[in-house]
Amino acid sequence: MNLPHGMRNQTHGQRPKVSQGSIRRISSSSRAKRDPEPSSSAFSKARIRSTYSDIFTNAISRFLLPIHVLPHADTSDRFTICARIRPFFEEETLRNDIYDCVSTTNETVTVHVGNLHLNKLEMKHVTFHFDNIFGKHSSNQDVYNVVQKTIIHSIPQRDRLPVDSTVFLYGKTGTGKSYTINGITQLFAHDVFTFIENSHCDIRLGISAIEIVAGTKGFIVSKDNVCDLYNNGALVCFRDDAEGTVHLRGAKEHPCNNSTQMDAYIKAAKNIRRTQATARNSESSRSHLIYFIRIRKAADQLEDGEILSTITFVDLAGNEGKQDSLNYKGNSDHIKDSTSINRSLSSLQDCIRAASAGSKIIPFRGTTLTRLLKGCFYSKESKTVFIGTISGLPMDIEQSISTLKYTGLIKWPTEDFTIEQTVKLNGIL
Repeated sequence: MNLPHGMRNQTHGQRPKVSQGSIRRISSSSRAKRDPEPSSSAFSKARIRSTYSDIFTNAISRFLLPIHVLPHADTSDRFTICARIRPFFEEETLRNDIYDCVSTTNETVTVHVGNLHLNKLEMKHVTFHFDNIFGKHSSNQDVYNVVQKTIIHSIPQRDRLPVDSTVFLYGKTGTGKSYTINGITQLFAHDVFTFIENSHCDIRLGISAIEIVAGTKGFIVSKDNVCDLYNNGALVCFRDDAEGTVHLRGAKEHPCNNSTQMDAYIKAAKNIRRTQATARNSESSRSHLIYFIRIRKAADQLEDGEILSTITFVDLAGNEGKQDSLNYKGNSDHIKDSTSINRSLSSLQDCIRAASAGSKIIPFRGTTLTRLLKGCFYSKESKTVFIGTISGLPMDIEQSISTLKYTGLIKWPTEDFTIEQTVKLNGIL
């Protein structure tokens, strides 16, 4: 197995070798040059990681995975938990203060957190064990190969009833969510009609696409809007029938007879989705984009055919931390969007965790997003893939850890998927 830089010459089961003696000392003159000026900004985490980048890089290169292998209490395939690490952009590789703070294997991702604590440098290695890890050299095809194993269960077979399947993309803006969802939906569009042909079932496909955006916000309650991306963003209502199934009222559903049509409809929705410029991304997604691909029994009119199963792709809006919110000072629209997005993402995690734990009570009524997707929480036969995307940049470390914790908690308790190791880098200041 080819391991990325920082995890070479190591095998699973070895203890970390980073220690006080393994970190080279720097001369007093070099130390004086490196020591930050005594100001409040000097002690920001980003500046510390930039100032001592060579020391932290050295510590990362000596990291070895711990012996202890975490037990996964839930080994079912109803929820498949993955993480993807985006590669550095070309302009990032040219910067002297940028280095890779993430190491991966097939099932683990480790975030290396360099920091200054009590005037001494330390390195904390936080390792997460997931079902699948896609490193910075992975392709959309690699991701799709895992997703395909889940969505294939939604295709009817003569000897098997289809089930609903859902694919979520979650992460900070600029970490490759939209790039990933665009890639896997394109590959899906090319494959799905081959799956249907091989099933020997007389069925038809229909696609609808919506986005959920922050709507009116009151003092006590707030409301998100559901917009039809195939009808110039017209507002859509949704209702539950007697069996609890959610129906979109007013959302157009287009029939798809071949891969070309499917791919064209997917791209059309992506191109008119709501985006805004942020400090990190000129076209950051500020809405939740949802594709519903419904598999129906053949009928003269598509809407008349009974829905056998639904494949749902969800590109969640970028989650934002406290630091990101500071960039929106004075912009009420940005703040409103950010608040709505974070609220819905928190509710989504609560719902999926409850479903994964087999709880009879699932708090899906909290937000519009979870109400629309309640089927993937309640149906025990449904399949879900959840992919958290992160970057390995030093300034994104805290957000990367937050994303990975959010993703892992969907399926396991914290102690079942996370190991932390802290190494004191004494004597180097």
